[in-house]
Formats: sequence, structure tokens, C-alpha cells
Amino acid sequence: MLKKISTPLYQKLKSREFWLKLTKELVIVIALVSALSFYLQFEMASGHAPKLTTETINGKPIDLATLSSDKPTLVYFWGSWCGYCKFTSPMVESISKDHPVISIAIASGKNWEVQQYLEQKQLSFAAINDINNTISQAWGVNGVPAIFVIDKNGNIASKTTGPTSNWGMRLRLWLASF
Repeated sequence: MLKKISTPLYQKLKSREFWLKLTKELVIVIALVSALSFYLQFEMASGHAPKLTTETINGKPIDLATLSSDKPTLVYFWGSWCGYCKFTSPMVESISKDHPVISIAIASGKNWEVQQYLEQKQLSFAAINDINNTISQAWGVNGVPAIFVIDKNGNIASKTTGPTSNWGMRLRLWLASF
């Protein structure tokens, strides 16, 4: 014979009011996160990607148009001071093994400091140091991490800011290949 459960927690979980309140709170949180995301993405570049021809922190030339002509390219804006970037950068590193990646360091110090940070975190993707914020301004980046996926035609196929996932970035790259 089953014993009837009557703990306060069980009673609370059975209550319709509890679930209505929980649903209401979840809707509010989702709305706030969506509004913040929309606000941060509002000024981000769209349409054809801004020109990006420069040198990496190691002095190697890099050209977005050339990189993205064969397959979709991930453009990743980050900062050594950014909490979310500490989680996003290793995911970008794994993606850089399969897809072209250009990363732009924002407010992260001199080239040697950016290089030192990358080495400490065991990151090998190409990095550009946006010392004067000219690149981030051209792309409309107001928060990091910011991620753009550029298709083979040089168009911005996807853009996002804030936390993301490895599979989310890979899905965006895959969708941009069509």
C-alpha cells in the first residue's frame, strides 16, 4: 500500500498558485533577458560585414573577405577582463579547429599582454588587438562577448552578444553554409 505524502513541499508543488507564480516569474526573467539582448544587439552591424583587413597581434595579415570566401567565418569580440568570455573563448578555440575564426580583443592591453593572456588560457585562434576600439565601433559592438557569423558572400548571417554555447555557434555556422 502506498503511503500518502503530505510534506509541506509536496503540498506546495501540488498547488496551482505555486505554478502560476513560477510561470509568471519565468516569463518576466525571459522578457528581461530578451530585452537586454535586443538592446545590446540593436546597434550591431547587419547586412554586408564591415571590411576587416588588418594584422593579428603576431603581425600576420588577416582579411575577412578572403577567409569567408570558402566557408562561414566566426568573428569573435572579447576581452581578457570579461567573465563570460572566460567560458566562451574555449568554445571558440574548439570551433577554430573546424572553421575560420577571427577574434578581436577589446580593452585588453598591449599586443604582448593579449598574447600572454591567450597563452595562459591555451588559446591559439587568430587575435587582433582593437586598441582604439575602431573595429568594435565599425561593427557596432557594445558588449562582449559578441559573435558574428559571416557567410560565403560576406554577409552577416548571424549575430549575438552575451553567453552562448558551442552547439549554438556551430549551428549558426552550419546554417550560414547554405
